[in-house]
This record gives sequence, C-alpha cells and structure tokens, in this order.
Amino acid sequence: MAKHNPRALGTKTPGRHEARWLWLAGAAIAFVALGVWLLTPRVSIDPDLRAALIDQLSPRYPNEQFRASVAADVAYFGLPCDIFEGDEVDVDLYRGIGEGNYGVLVIRSHSGSLESGGAANQRTTALFTNERYAEYKHVAEQLNERVLIVRPFEADPVLTFGVAPSFFAKSMRGELPGTVVVVAGCSVLARPDLAQALVERGASVVVSWDRSVGLDYVDEAAALFVRHLLAEGMTVEEAAAATMAEVGADPEFGAVLKYYPTSAGRHNAEELLRR
Repeated sequence: MAKHNPRALGTKTPGRHEARWLWLAGAAIAFVALGVWLLTPRVSIDPDLRAALIDQLSPRYPNEQFRASVAADVAYFGLPCDIFEGDEVDVDLYRGIGEGNYGVLVIRSHSGSLESGGAANQRTTALFTNERYAEYKHVAEQLNERVLIVRPFEADPVLTFGVAPSFFAKSMRGELPGTVVVVAGCSVLARPDLAQALVERGASVVVSWDRSVGLDYVDEAAALFVRHLLAEGMTVEEAAAATMAEVGADPEFGAVLKYYPTSAGRHNAEELLRR
C-alpha cells in the first residue's frame, strides 16, 4: 500500500518564512480588530446625545488633570464633550443648557446653600457663575430671586450672579434628556431643592456633596466617580460607594457623596439615559 504523502493533492506545507508572514498577517488583523473595538462606544444610547463640562473654577483654580480625566471617560462612554470655562460660564449658559441635548453634565463650580429672602431660616441652593453682578442685568429674575447675587469667598470684592432652583424651573429653555448631572461643588445636596428642580426638568440623577468641600478633595473624588460610572459601567450606587471607599469623606468638612433621587442608585448611566 502506498504511503500517504502530505504534499499530495496540491497541498503545501508552509515553510519558515511563509509561517512568519501568516503570523504577522494574523497579528495585524487582530490589532485592527482591537482598535475598532476600542473606538466603538460601549453603550447603545441616542447617538445625538452630547456631554458638557462646565468649569466655572478654571480661571482661578485650573485643573487640567481633572479635565483630561473627565473628557477621557466621557469619550470612552461614547459622547462628544463640550467644555465651557471662564466668561462662558454666565447666566445665559445655564439658561440654554436644556437645548444642548446633554446626556452627561459635569459641573465644577462654586456652589452653596444661601439665605433666601433675607431670612436666616430660609435657604436656597445656588450654582455660581463668572458673570459679574450688575443691577441692570437680569432685573426681573433678580427681583423674583431666580438669579442671585453671590460672593465666592467672604473676602472676595467681586460679586457675581448665581442661579437658583427656580431659575432652572422657570427660566431654563428646553429640557434635560435624562441627564446625569455631577456637581463638584459645595452643599448641592445639603437640601434637595436644586436637585429636584433639575430632575423636574428632565435630569435622571444629580450627584454631589452634602456639605462644603475642599477643592483638591472634590476634584479627585468627582473624577473617580465619573470614571466608575462611565468607564467602568457601575450603577450610581456602586460608583458612589466605590468613590467613598477610595477617598472617604472630605477630611476638613466631613462632606459625603450623595445622589438624588435615591431610586436612581440601582441604574447605570446607560440605563438612565435610555429611560
């Protein structure tokens, strides 16, 4: 009986050089496939959604590391990101924020719980802008306290405008498309008024701190939360817990990371944006 010839029927055993070229071709295909996978958004949401980073603190307290970290995680999540800073952060920016189709809104800003109507027992939560106060600007909104006069620091001679919950309820144009709002600022969730106003205008969740915060601390913690939520796909509850486990409460003021409403905690960002 004739012995089987491995080279019969037109087959050819690859030589050393041919095997090397086959290996290189396979590696190149795998590399291209990996690149396509990395560039493909990890989520399935409205392709027209965008993200915005509002950096009210950038003129005096720039933090490029924070900005780069947030931008990278937003890009990984699959959203283009608009950045607003300096004089761009004015009353009209917040007036039109509901028209930007922003699925993720990260706000790095002075904020606080302020006396309302001159009464110490009545307080309202405000986001600060970089628009200098002038009595002839936003007159009607000043009179009805949708726009407030704020001072970032007690010793600061410059007065600027802040926006109150009623501003988002009555003066903001458009609607928030299930927006995930993260505010790196003081006392935004000391009371629910601002968060509730944003949720009533379409936000799915507002994430922030319940007391005053130090700048270095809140920059680190907010960036960590955004990474856990957007890049790692955690739920809001998981991302908040992981962030607090890593950085703890604010070492100076004791502020902790919270979110509103609590029912949003069981969802990840993709689920919140698809609700």
